Amino acid sequence: MKKFLIKISYTVLPVWLLLVGMAIYLSVTGDNSGDLMRLGLIDGGPEYSDSIIAADALPEVYYGSLENDSLMAMDTCDVVVIGDSFSHGGGVGKQGDFVNFLAHDSGRRVVVYTPAGDAQASPMQMAYDALRLGIIDSTHVRNLVVQEVERYQVGRHSSFVDNHTAMPQAPEDAAEATAAVQAKDSSPLMRVKDYVFYRFFGANPIYKCRLSRPMFSSKEPDMLYFYNDDVKLGFDVNGDQQQSIKYCYGKLIEEARKCGVNLVIVVACDKYDMYQEFIVDNPYPAKTLNEDIERWMSSELKHFVFTKRVLHPLVEQGVKDVYLFNDTHWSPASSRLVAREVINRLK
Repeated sequence: MKKFLIKISYTVLPVWLLLVGMAIYLSVTGDNSGDLMRLGLIDGGPEYSDSIIAADALPEVYYGSLENDSLMAMDTCDVVVIGDSFSHGGGVGKQGDFVNFLAHDSGRRVVVYTPAGDAQASPMQMAYDALRLGIIDSTHVRNLVVQEVERYQVGRHSSFVDNHTAMPQAPEDAAEATAAVQAKDSSPLMRVKDYVFYRFFGANPIYKCRLSRPMFSSKEPDMLYFYNDDVKLGFDVNGDQQQSIKYCYGKLIEEARKCGVNLVIVVACDKYDMYQEFIVDNPYPAKTLNEDIERWMSSELKHFVFTKRVLHPLVEQGVKDVYLFNDTHWSPASSRLVAREVINRLK
């Protein structure tokens, strides 16, 4: 028995202590370290996010997560926003996202619609269904802002349908199930598993490339970290996919006109797309989806805000932290610029 305990003290115990130490370290450093740190466990602590967000964020004033479509049908507001993480505080928290600046700088009542348990649903599909089924119209909603990130457009538009007879509803326990999965994924033990898996087995979902000049106020100012889906999705769009994208946009614009609602579509540029031309010896193909959509929808551009057009000039000028160093989302300062472009299109 004594020999057994001695052997454990030299083998199992050090490993166990190492895992516990890693769990404590990751739980302390990852709370506000950006989604890239949490996904790929890059070395970017919360001090960076805190400094960037504190400089520009404002008190939260918009109404978030209106989850019941029957309540939304009875509500009256100036602006309804339907979007993905860029509309729900992604990277910067709700105080720093463009929706909050939209409410502050316009002085209007802004409501965000996010069906419970269905946070990954297509914003375009949700917006179209809400209009077509009479859940929102000009009698109580004057402006509808629909935001979607670039990388998922092809897949979401290809799965778009125009014949729903009711708003798709998540199961009653979907929200609880989602919360349970998120809790498990963020647990210290799971984070240690990810750390070991990503660092030693080459499956890290975060890519990194060196930039030709410093573009972040971090300890790696010339290093670009981005999500691997940025260079896996949205390339080589075939003819059928192009038609699906155009059809989806066209149906949404048509339905908004029927309902008398002013429609603003915000296309959120991928981080890779924003910085791709400044990558040294870039091994990935050029992404042109933003420019392609502008060309395909040239007759309806009054409805669109392409955030690449808004923010890319800043990158060209050498402005730092247009996007966050340790996150896939843009900074609060960029949120405000996007909000101003949306405000210019409100009625």
